[in-house]
Amino acid sequence: MNSISPYDEALRIIKQHPGTSGAAGLAKLVLSLYNGTCGYAFRECVDTLDDRLTALSLRLVQHYAANGETEDLQAAGKIIADDLYPGLWEMGVAMSEAREAIRKKWKEEEAAREEEQIVESEKAFITDAGRRAIPPAIAEEMIESKDGQLEAYYYSYRNWRQKSLTREEVQASIREHGTGFVNWSPESACMLGVIVDGRLYYVFSDYDAREQYLESLKAP
Repeated sequence: MNSISPYDEALRIIKQHPGTSGAAGLAKLVLSLYNGTCGYAFRECVDTLDDRLTALSLRLVQHYAANGETEDLQAAGKIIADDLYPGLWEMGVAMSEAREAIRKKWKEEEAAREEEQIVESEKAFITDAGRRAIPPAIAEEMIESKDGQLEAYYYSYRNWRQKSLTREEVQASIREHGTGFVNWSPESACMLGVIVDGRLYYVFSDYDAREQYLESLKAP
């Protein structure tokens, strides 16, 4: 039975066989376990390994799964990154940065799509009287109030902004403009939509009152 850790065993093999595909594969795997920033795919690490080194790779992964980050892993990873294979470390970091750039691009595109959908939803709500068809008395029953203040959200510059509206402001809006449900909200669908000073706000409402009203609309 080996008395040394699998990381030390891998480091010894890497030092004994510099420049070989086997050493590079083991180095990639140790670096991937050493720091998530340098994350090579397991297949890329083991594709060129023989049976003996593949078995060692599995022991490395199992050891990490069971023990997490250890001093042996940190020591081996640092030696490989700083001294033996700095190029592999640099490449791994570059791949991580590229993935993060793509994630950021996806997130920005998703935010842009959401913004467009919300803007269109607000335009439709404000211009279409049919979307504001909840009877005022029913809408007022749905309002949740704490010390006369109501939690409300509006969408501005790709961010949800929170604002407190008074009960009187919301009641006046309901009576003047009517109200309805809006499906774009930061936390849940079907919040009350009210227009205050030309701005569509998403107002928290009483869940049970809302559900009772929706149930009453269903055909018998």
